[in-house]
Amino acid sequence: MPNSAIFLSDAHIGANSLSDDKARERKLIQFLEHFAELNTDIYIVGDLYEFWFEYKEVIPNKNIPLLACLYRLAEGNAQVHYIRGNHDLWIGSFFSDELGIAVHKTAIAVKSGNKNIYVTHGDGLAAQDSGYRLLKRIFTNKLNIKLFRWIHPDLGIPLAKKFSQVSRDKGEPDFAWETQYREFAISKLLENFDGFIMGHTHWPLHEILSQKHYINLGDWINHFTYCEAIDGNLTLKQWPSKKVYQEAKIRTDFDHHFK
Repeated sequence: MPNSAIFLSDAHIGANSLSDDKARERKLIQFLEHFAELNTDIYIVGDLYEFWFEYKEVIPNKNIPLLACLYRLAEGNAQVHYIRGNHDLWIGSFFSDELGIAVHKTAIAVKSGNKNIYVTHGDGLAAQDSGYRLLKRIFTNKLNIKLFRWIHPDLGIPLAKKFSQVSRDKGEPDFAWETQYREFAISKLLENFDGFIMGHTHWPLHEILSQKHYINLGDWINHFTYCEAIDGNLTLKQWPSKKVYQEAKIRTDFDHHFK
């Protein structure tokens, strides 16, 4: 049986500002269960939820069907991995202890066939994103997390979702930012990685740089795109059609990096 995995990101399930939240949740569950039946490994590359925070005895009480789906998947034969994004910085032990999902707080290396793939959500990678990197250190400070837990969940979770919406509504990155993401990807491809997969920008993209793959996963708000890896062959597809989202662009203007 071929070695297969799928990668998705940026579903932002639970966003109050998106009227189709329940419909998107059902669509996502259908997608996940389809590939779980094929024993395909599943990689959630950040921002599955609009906001996630775990109190000691409380978790967000909406979108429970998705949590139940993740539990069923982790109980099956497929491996389920969750890479933290900027909207789920506060993932604690619930996903690993209660659902049985492997949670990664930083980027990971994934093997597909004989190919090595670097996988990251992508937040904070752009050189000019220094403000967010500072903010991330503040948000992940253990004392600040403890202080936030003192806020009652009925107030804390809606408040945090409001801030999350402001962050998401900033829109797609401009050309300068996209160039910086690509340059970071190239730096990893030069480290003997054959593929680089990220999310975060919500803009699906597949480029081939000197026979190596740079993929942005897009989102599950407007594009419903995902990457499928079968024995090292990477394609960007759209659900539910499973068709290739667009032909990969072969970029020769970056070939000088690989000489």
